[in-house]
Amino acid sequence: MKAIILFITIFSFSYATSQQNALKSIKNLYYKANADNYQSHTVKMNTMQAAIGLQTTDVVFYYDSWQIDPDESSYKLAYRVVKIEVSYNIAASANYKIEYLLNDDENLVFYFKKVEGAYENLSLRYYLDKNKLIKAISKNIAENGKSEEYSDMKNFKQADIDFAKQYIQKSKKYIAFFNEMIILESIDK
Repeated sequence: MKAIILFITIFSFSYATSQQNALKSIKNLYYKANADNYQSHTVKMNTMQAAIGLQTTDVVFYYDSWQIDPDESSYKLAYRVVKIEVSYNIAASANYKIEYLLNDDENLVFYFKKVEGAYENLSLRYYLDKNKLIKAISKNIAENGKSEEYSDMKNFKQADIDFAKQYIQKSKKYIAFFNEMIILESIDK
C-alpha cells in the first residue's frame, strides 16, 4: 500500500513539474516573440458583409528566416512562423484579437483571444504542450458588469479540449497560407 501511495505521489509531482516547465517555456517564447524584431508579413482584408457592414481583418505573420545553404545560394531561404496575430471587427459592435504562438517546430503552444464589444467581453488563454491542453484560463464579463473566471490545469471542460483541437488545426491552416504566400511573393522575381 505504501508503495502505491509513493508511486502516485511521485507521478503527481513529476506531472506537475513537467507542466510547470512547459508553462515557463511558453512564457519565455512569448516574451521572445514580442521582444525580438522578427520579420513580418501582413494581410489586410476589407469585406462588405451582409447585416454587418464593413468587416476589416488583419493577419500578421511574424517569422524568422535564414539561408539554407549560404555556399550554394544566398537566395534560398527557410522560414519559420513564430507568431500569428489576427484582428477583426464585427461592425461596430465587437473587436476581436487572436494570437497564435508557435514553438520551433511550428506547433501551437499558446492561444489567446480577446473580444471587446457591446454584447460580449471575454478573454481566453490556452496553453498547450505536445498538442495537448495543459492550462486553460477564461474570463467573461457580462453586460451587467458581472465577471466570471475559470482556470484549470487538470480537469478541463470538454468544450476547452475541443476548442484547443480546433485552434491547433486553425494554426496549421495559417501556416499553410503563410507558406503559399512566400511562394507567391517569389513568382515574378
